[in-house]
Amino acid sequence: MIAFLPGSTVEAELSRKNAAETLLTPMFIPGGLVLSQVSEITGLAPHTIQNWVKRGFVSPPKNKRYSREQLSRLLIINALKDSLQIEHIIALCAHAGAHLGTAGVGDAALYCCFVDVLGALGTGVPAQGAMRTAIEQALSDFKEPYTGAKARLTNVLEIMLLAYSASRLHQNAQRMLKALDL
Repeated sequence: MIAFLPGSTVEAELSRKNAAETLLTPMFIPGGLVLSQVSEITGLAPHTIQNWVKRGFVSPPKNKRYSREQLSRLLIINALKDSLQIEHIIALCAHAGAHLGTAGVGDAALYCCFVDVLGALGTGVPAQGAMRTAIEQALSDFKEPYTGAKARLTNVLEIMLLAYSASRLHQNAQRMLKALDL
């Protein structure tokens, strides 16, 4: 299934395991991405990215270069912003990372796992049971830093999947309304 990586303008074979990992890793071999590259990948205007940095949603770039963690945070926000408030998206990312201790899940790992689950689910709006099954499969190798960490991460991913599905449904409804020319 060829589709855009969530929150991006990059096409990928989402049904392939590690689709996001495979595409993101080479981008950061030379060091980091400049604002124009991040803008092109996310489809966000540079001033929007800078505004989100200024508001603390994304950490500031170092030496005008964005890291993989920062790009992943931007992609997560961009993928979910139509259905969740940005503050809630940031809280979800923090919940996935901060509550998992030193072996926590960073934004890059969270984003890659999110994409893997989406790829396993295929197109359309997935049933909640199918989401849980796909999440459990994606997290089968996850080593809990403490009891309950996997359950927390499962909940974060399920919320992300529901929000992303709602966002896609909303976009489809908007396209259909526009076609009606009301």
